Amino acid sequence: MEWKPDRLLVLILLYVILSGFMFWLPIIRGLFDGPSYSWSGWMGLGGSGIGGQYWLLLILVSLMTSVVILGWRGAQKPFHWLLLTWFILLVIESGSWFFSSEKVHFKGDTLGLDFSLEKIIFPFDILFLVLTCLWIIRDKRSTSPFQSPSWKRLNRNLLIVFFCFFPFQLVLLRFFDNNKIFDQIGVILTIFQWIFLNLSFYPWQSRLPHIRIRK
Repeated sequence: MEWKPDRLLVLILLYVILSGFMFWLPIIRGLFDGPSYSWSGWMGLGGSGIGGQYWLLLILVSLMTSVVILGWRGAQKPFHWLLLTWFILLVIESGSWFFSSEKVHFKGDTLGLDFSLEKIIFPFDILFLVLTCLWIIRDKRSTSPFQSPSWKRLNRNLLIVFFCFFPFQLVLLRFFDNNKIFDQIGVILTIFQWIFLNLSFYPWQSRLPHIRIRK
Protein backbone atom coordinates (compact mmCIF):
# COMPACT_ATOMS: atom_id res chain seq x y z
CA MET A 1 0.00 0.00 0.00
CA GLU A 2 1.46 3.32 -1.07
CA TRP A 3 1.24 6.27 1.33
CA LYS A 4 0.98 9.91 0.39
CA PRO A 5 -0.06 12.91 2.50
CA ASP A 6 -3.57 14.14 1.67
CA ARG A 7 -3.96 17.00 -0.76
CA LEU A 8 -4.89 19.65 1.79
CA LEU A 9 -1.84 18.83 3.89
CA VAL A 10 0.37 18.97 0.78
CA LEU A 11 -1.01 22.43 -0.04
CA ILE A 12 -0.36 23.61 3.53
CA LEU A 13 3.18 22.22 3.54
CA LEU A 14 3.96 23.88 0.22
CA TYR A 15 3.00 27.22 1.76
CA VAL A 16 5.19 26.46 4.79
CA ILE A 17 8.07 25.76 2.39
CA LEU A 18 7.47 29.04 0.55
CA SER A 19 7.27 31.10 3.74
CA GLY A 20 10.14 29.21 5.36
CA PHE A 21 12.75 30.18 2.79
CA MET A 22 12.64 33.77 4.05
CA PHE A 23 13.99 32.40 7.34
CA TRP A 24 16.35 29.81 5.87
CA LEU A 25 18.25 32.33 3.73
CA PRO A 26 19.40 34.64 6.59
CA ILE A 27 20.36 31.59 8.66
CA ILE A 28 22.73 30.38 5.93
CA ARG A 29 24.04 33.80 4.93
CA GLY A 30 24.49 34.94 8.50
CA LEU A 31 26.52 31.81 9.21
CA PHE A 32 28.72 31.84 6.13
CA ASP A 33 28.91 35.53 5.17
CA GLY A 34 29.73 36.64 8.69
CA PRO A 35 29.45 40.27 9.91
CA SER A 36 29.45 41.59 6.34
CA TYR A 37 25.87 40.34 5.95
CA SER A 38 23.09 42.34 7.61
CA TRP A 39 19.65 40.80 7.89
CA SER A 40 16.23 41.65 9.29
CA GLY A 41 13.14 39.54 9.67
CA TRP A 42 10.25 38.53 11.90
CA MET A 43 8.83 41.33 14.09
CA GLY A 44 11.92 43.51 13.82
CA LEU A 45 14.51 40.79 14.36
CA GLY A 46 17.84 41.74 12.91
CA GLY A 47 21.57 41.60 13.14
CA SER A 48 24.82 41.13 11.30
CA GLY A 49 26.17 37.65 10.67
CA ILE A 50 25.32 35.51 13.68
CA GLY A 51 24.96 38.55 15.92
CA GLY A 52 21.86 40.35 17.11
CA GLN A 53 18.80 38.10 17.47
CA TYR A 54 20.33 35.31 15.38
CA TRP A 55 19.69 32.88 18.25
CA LEU A 56 15.96 33.60 18.03
CA LEU A 57 16.09 33.16 14.27
CA LEU A 58 17.58 29.70 14.94
CA ILE A 59 14.58 28.85 17.12
CA LEU A 60 12.14 29.93 14.40
CA VAL A 61 14.00 27.94 11.75
CA SER A 62 14.08 24.88 14.04
CA LEU A 63 10.30 25.16 14.44
CA MET A 64 9.78 25.58 10.71
CA THR A 65 12.03 22.68 9.69
CA SER A 66 10.37 20.45 12.31
CA VAL A 67 7.01 21.24 10.74
CA VAL A 68 8.30 20.37 7.27
CA ILE A 69 10.02 17.14 8.32
CA LEU A 70 7.18 15.84 10.51
CA GLY A 71 4.62 16.85 7.89
CA TRP A 72 6.22 14.80 5.12
CA ARG A 73 6.96 11.87 7.42
CA GLY A 74 3.43 11.04 8.52
CA ALA A 75 2.30 14.14 10.45
CA GLN A 76 2.98 12.51 13.82
CA LYS A 77 2.74 14.22 17.20
CA PRO A 78 3.54 17.02 17.97
CA PHE A 79 3.08 18.06 14.33
CA HIS A 80 -0.40 19.53 14.78
CA TRP A 81 0.67 21.98 17.50
CA LEU A 82 3.89 22.93 15.74
CA LEU A 83 2.05 23.61 12.49
CA LEU A 84 -0.57 25.73 14.26
CA THR A 85 2.15 27.66 16.12
CA TRP A 86 4.01 28.38 12.86
CA PHE A 87 0.96 29.88 11.17
CA ILE A 88 0.02 31.92 14.24
CA LEU A 89 3.52 33.43 14.16
CA LEU A 90 3.16 34.18 10.44
CA VAL A 91 -0.20 35.87 11.00
CA ILE A 92 1.21 37.98 13.85
CA GLU A 93 4.07 39.12 11.62
CA SER A 94 2.07 39.83 8.48
CA GLY A 95 -0.75 41.36 10.56
CA SER A 96 1.69 43.88 12.03
CA TRP A 97 2.64 44.81 8.46
CA PHE A 98 -0.96 44.98 7.25
CA PHE A 99 -2.14 47.37 9.96
CA SER A 100 1.01 49.45 9.97
CA SER A 101 1.12 52.85 8.32
CA GLU A 102 4.63 52.13 7.12
CA LYS A 103 5.41 50.27 3.92
CA VAL A 104 7.19 46.94 4.22
CA HIS A 105 9.43 45.75 1.41
CA PHE A 106 11.13 42.46 0.79
CA LYS A 107 14.60 43.39 -0.38
CA GLY A 108 17.11 41.00 -1.80
CA ASP A 109 20.08 43.14 -2.76
CA THR A 110 22.08 40.20 -4.13
CA LEU A 111 19.43 39.23 -6.69
CA GLY A 112 18.08 42.77 -7.11
CA LEU A 113 14.66 42.03 -5.60
CA ASP A 114 12.50 44.72 -4.04
CA PHE A 115 8.72 44.44 -3.71
CA SER A 116 6.02 45.52 -1.29
CA LEU A 117 4.59 42.96 1.14
CA GLU A 118 2.42 44.72 3.71
CA LYS A 119 -0.96 44.23 1.98
CA ILE A 120 -0.25 40.95 0.16
CA ILE A 121 0.94 38.35 2.65
CA PHE A 122 -1.58 38.85 5.49
CA PRO A 123 -4.68 37.54 3.62
CA PHE A 124 -2.76 34.43 2.51
CA ASP A 125 -1.49 33.79 6.05
CA ILE A 126 -5.04 34.08 7.40
CA LEU A 127 -6.32 31.73 4.70
CA PHE A 128 -3.72 29.08 5.46
CA LEU A 129 -4.23 29.42 9.20
CA VAL A 130 -7.92 28.65 8.63
CA LEU A 131 -7.04 25.73 6.33
CA THR A 132 -4.62 24.44 8.97
CA CYS A 133 -7.35 24.54 11.64
CA LEU A 134 -9.74 22.71 9.31
CA TRP A 135 -7.12 20.06 8.51
CA ILE A 136 -6.27 19.54 12.19
CA ILE A 137 -9.96 19.13 13.13
CA ARG A 138 -10.49 16.69 10.28
CA ASP A 139 -7.33 14.74 11.12
CA LYS A 140 -8.21 14.54 14.82
CA ARG A 141 -11.64 13.17 13.96
CA SER A 142 -10.26 10.64 11.52
CA THR A 143 -10.54 6.99 12.51
CA SER A 144 -8.20 5.80 9.77
CA PRO A 145 -5.07 3.90 10.84
CA PHE A 146 -1.95 5.88 11.61
CA GLN A 147 0.39 5.69 8.62
CA SER A 148 4.14 6.22 8.71
CA PRO A 149 5.95 6.37 5.33
CA SER A 150 9.03 4.26 4.75
CA TRP A 151 12.48 5.79 4.22
CA LYS A 152 13.71 5.14 0.68
CA ARG A 153 17.18 5.21 -0.83
CA LEU A 154 16.09 8.26 -2.81
CA ASN A 155 15.34 10.08 0.46
CA ARG A 156 18.82 9.27 1.74
CA ASN A 157 20.53 10.38 -1.47
CA LEU A 158 18.62 13.67 -1.58
CA LEU A 159 19.58 14.35 2.04
CA ILE A 160 23.23 13.71 1.19
CA VAL A 161 22.98 16.22 -1.67
CA PHE A 162 21.47 18.73 0.77
CA PHE A 163 24.52 18.48 3.05
CA CYS A 164 26.88 18.67 0.06
CA PHE A 165 25.73 22.25 -0.57
CA PHE A 166 27.36 23.53 2.63
CA PRO A 167 31.03 23.57 1.56
CA PHE A 168 30.16 25.33 -1.71
CA GLN A 169 28.12 27.93 0.18
CA LEU A 170 31.01 28.49 2.59
CA VAL A 171 33.48 29.12 -0.25
CA LEU A 172 31.16 31.32 -2.31
CA LEU A 173 29.65 33.38 0.50
CA ARG A 174 32.64 33.72 2.81
CA PHE A 175 35.63 33.98 0.47
CA PHE A 176 33.99 35.60 -2.58
CA ASP A 177 31.46 37.83 -0.81
CA ASN A 178 32.82 40.93 -2.55
CA ASN A 179 32.04 39.47 -5.96
CA LYS A 180 28.37 39.95 -6.84
CA ILE A 181 28.26 37.06 -9.32
CA PHE A 182 29.60 34.54 -6.79
CA ASP A 183 27.29 36.03 -4.17
CA GLN A 184 24.32 35.46 -6.47
CA ILE A 185 25.42 31.88 -7.14
CA GLY A 186 25.60 31.33 -3.37
CA VAL A 187 22.04 32.59 -2.93
CA ILE A 188 20.78 30.43 -5.80
CA LEU A 189 22.49 27.41 -4.24
CA THR A 190 20.73 28.21 -0.97
CA ILE A 191 17.38 28.20 -2.78
CA PHE A 192 18.09 24.77 -4.24
CA GLN A 193 19.41 23.55 -0.88
CA TRP A 194 16.10 24.43 0.77
CA ILE A 195 14.24 22.59 -2.00
CA PHE A 196 16.45 19.51 -1.58
CA LEU A 197 15.84 19.46 2.17
CA ASN A 198 12.12 19.23 1.54
CA LEU A 199 12.46 16.69 -1.25
CA SER A 200 14.63 14.48 0.98
CA PHE A 201 11.76 13.97 3.44
CA TYR A 202 8.97 13.59 0.88
CA PRO A 203 7.39 10.08 0.94
CA TRP A 204 8.59 8.89 -2.47
CA GLN A 205 6.50 5.85 -3.52
CA SER A 206 6.42 5.00 0.14
CA ARG A 207 5.23 1.59 1.33
CA LEU A 208 3.83 1.42 4.80
CA PRO A 209 6.23 -0.44 7.09
CA HIS A 210 3.65 -0.61 9.88
CA ILE A 211 0.15 0.48 10.78
CA ARG A 212 -1.13 1.25 14.24
CA ILE A 213 -4.46 2.61 15.38
CA ARG A 214 -4.69 6.19 16.56
CA LYS A 215 -5.46 6.73 20.23
